[in-house]
Amino acid sequence: MKTLQRVASARLDEEVLLARAGGMRVGVVRKPGYSTAAANLGLRFGSTATRFRGVDGREHAVPEGSAHFLEHKLFEGREEKVFDRFGRLGARFNGGTGFYTTNYYFSTAGRFDQCLEVLLDFVQHPLITEERVEKEKGIIEQEVRMYQDEPDYHGYFLLHRALYHRLPIRIEPAGDVASVRATRAADLQACYDNFYRPENLVLVVAGDFDPEQVLARVESLLDSPQPGSGRILRPEEPPLPAARRLEESFAVTRHNLWLAWRERGGVGLGRPLMRRRILSSLVLDLALDHSSEYHDDLYRRGVVDDTFNVGYSADEDYGYALINGQTEDPERFLAEIQAAVARFLDAGVRPEDFERVRRAYYGWIVTRLQTPSALASSVLNALLEDMEPFSMLAEVEEATVEAVEQRARELLDPARAAVALLRPKA
Repeated sequence: MKTLQRVASARLDEEVLLARAGGMRVGVVRKPGYSTAAANLGLRFGSTATRFRGVDGREHAVPEGSAHFLEHKLFEGREEKVFDRFGRLGARFNGGTGFYTTNYYFSTAGRFDQCLEVLLDFVQHPLITEERVEKEKGIIEQEVRMYQDEPDYHGYFLLHRALYHRLPIRIEPAGDVASVRATRAADLQACYDNFYRPENLVLVVAGDFDPEQVLARVESLLDSPQPGSGRILRPEEPPLPAARRLEESFAVTRHNLWLAWRERGGVGLGRPLMRRRILSSLVLDLALDHSSEYHDDLYRRGVVDDTFNVGYSADEDYGYALINGQTEDPERFLAEIQAAVARFLDAGVRPEDFERVRRAYYGWIVTRLQTPSALASSVLNALLEDMEPFSMLAEVEEATVEAVEQRARELLDPARAAVALLRPKA
């Protein structure tokens, strides 16, 4: 074990010790006086990793939804379900598969050492057999169908198919029924063998304990290190949306509409991605969020209601700004939103408005980092994206009116806009 560095935030009065244990990156956040402790284990491997080059140099293509399917298999455990093991210890446990990452996490008011042992045991020692894979397919198919019946979920991926030609974020993380049925044990084993490796794993723990003791305990629970990791193969994506508008009839009582402006391309990981996310979020807060004058006008005239939301999503190779809401008149809704965005771009950003949204964004970051679970999650996400923990606050402080205005002009380009619409069935 070798201690790499201590990263401190005077603004948050927090410090994380970063080290390597058995080849795995580990972060320890000490929280004196807290009765609860948390651990998050994650890796840079998610639902978009359907093509990759293995550590042996061979290229693999696996069915869509394989990362999510593999998560299910790890939950099953070798002899006992993982949820049952954590339940007996009185801990809260869960996991999740996103587009680019998978993570497993627990929080506990006691028995942290035993919970940590369970976490590192099931992640390192799965049992993947054809019989177990076949047994799980019906459960995952049911999950897939359940999500496809949700209008928000269905419309979200309809929008992704409008925005992108080839990127795998067009596909739901669990895949579809056909891809679930096509999955074999060998597919999941290939995913596991190439990505669930120490070099690709990150563990972050937070609680009232001695960091050196925790690091030593982690190292004692890890198997012999295996160098290397698989390399995900990403498709080339054209700079403009795949479709300007996609519509479907769905079981909804009102029109559900999504409007998005996609980035021309990604900026990779690290500080550039963080800066893009922060500036884009500030742009949307100023342009259309609930505290903006443009939103107030739309709300007062009945164009939008309490179903209206804005947001920004981005990772290494994609990004887009999004608004969505329900409406009786989708054409008016769309035209009014586009007109409001045009007025915002023409008017520019007033310094007092910029300071208001920047302070609010800063406060939101600080407020959500008040528990061991939240801190462990935040540090894990930063490390998985090659960012320095806690550096988001400095990035918010360094933002300027000029940078936000430039980001607004880049982001809200009508040539890169796309619409997804769910219409009520006749």
